[in-house]
Amino acid sequence: VRLFDASGNTSHKISSLWGRLLCKWNDIRVEVRGVENILPDRAQIFVANHQSFFDIFALSGYLPVQIRWVAKSSLFHIPFVGWAMWASNYIPVLRENRKKAYKAFLATIERIKSGASVVIFPEGTRSSDGEIGEFKKGGHLLAARSKAPMTPVTIIGTGVIIQKGSFIIKPGRVQIIISSTVKAKGEDTLNEIREIICKCYEEHTIDVKS
Repeated sequence: VRLFDASGNTSHKISSLWGRLLCKWNDIRVEVRGVENILPDRAQIFVANHQSFFDIFALSGYLPVQIRWVAKSSLFHIPFVGWAMWASNYIPVLRENRKKAYKAFLATIERIKSGASVVIFPEGTRSSDGEIGEFKKGGHLLAARSKAPMTPVTIIGTGVIIQKGSFIIKPGRVQIIISSTVKAKGEDTLNEIREIICKCYEEHTIDVKS
């Protein structure tokens, strides 16, 4: 499909279908709240907490917009998953190489300006205990350069479905809570977004377990 649509839009639609099927096949019930906070007429930066590898499938499958992932480059070498990410025009990041990391930053801005929203995990890695870690700096620069609004996304339940370091998928419930957009106001913006996500996570975790 990538040969006929270099934008990655069609490839992402296939990846989205694949994500939904993986959830259904593994008896994972995904609920999305706050869809009204998705902007239909412009790209936005979805800022999400990172619970497990399954976050990718849940968000790809159930966010009803064209999205591009900003992900570490090693994921692009995983058979099938990595190929789909490449075909969908996702952005690989090699954090250890500052020059390549900056190129990825510029590529992300171009994806946003082309009309596709992006998803970032500012924690930088998956949580091993369910706690939401500190957010690394940089996301606010992406918002400032691209002029795109930042939207907090809280993911609950994926850390139980597949734990860090494991390949065993357990049935369960997942909630994706999309909060109102936050206007970028410098470095403090990410702290504000983290507070919103932590509050949502605390308030709705019981719902997933019940």
